[in-house]
Amino acid sequence: MMDAVYTVKLFKADGEALVSAVGEEYRITMADYMQSGIEDGAPVEDDVLAFLEAAAEKLACIKKAFVYLSYRALPVKKLKLKLKKAGFGGEAVEKAVELLLKKGYLDDESLCAEWAAFLHKSKLYGASRLKKELYAKGFNSDCIGGALDGLVSDAAYRPEEALNELILKKFPSLSPEDREARSKAVAYLYRFGYTYDEINNAISKLGRD
Repeated sequence: MMDAVYTVKLFKADGEALVSAVGEEYRITMADYMQSGIEDGAPVEDDVLAFLEAAAEKLACIKKAFVYLSYRALPVKKLKLKLKKAGFGGEAVEKAVELLLKKGYLDDESLCAEWAAFLHKSKLYGASRLKKELYAKGFNSDCIGGALDGLVSDAAYRPEEALNELILKKFPSLSPEDREARSKAVAYLYRFGYTYDEINNAISKLGRD
């Protein structure tokens, strides 16, 4: 490839460079361009072409990630799955996510805490259901544990009130003495993430209020 040379256009405002070589164009980050050592008019080398291909895929992956994140915040796991489904290779996905984490565009701990508070308030979920829902959204056990610990320490977290609200909403005429109705209510409330002790205590108080 001694006759082939690079043509380089820099877009410093965008932090990108456009490198043309052997009839192909590679748009890469300015950081990758500086790392490559490429100069405008320099001879093309095969190993550098491989670098350009990987760098171009990484930048495309980063831009696709921003498209997904423009709709809503995503956990790292879910973002990786979406990027791989879009056709990006594993290495490009890992490097793109690494950069987004470094720049603060991804923060699983904060996002998990926000979801925990939202689901507890809007859905009236108890602890075990919160764990299940947060795991399904792609958060790992450490993030979930931290989010629930933070929720418990929040003055706005009142599981007893949430459970009572749920009982009054779904079983407004429930009588603690009605064993069949009580059994159905317990099963329903258990699926919402409350323990049997929490549920039975809450139902028993109905007769005393």
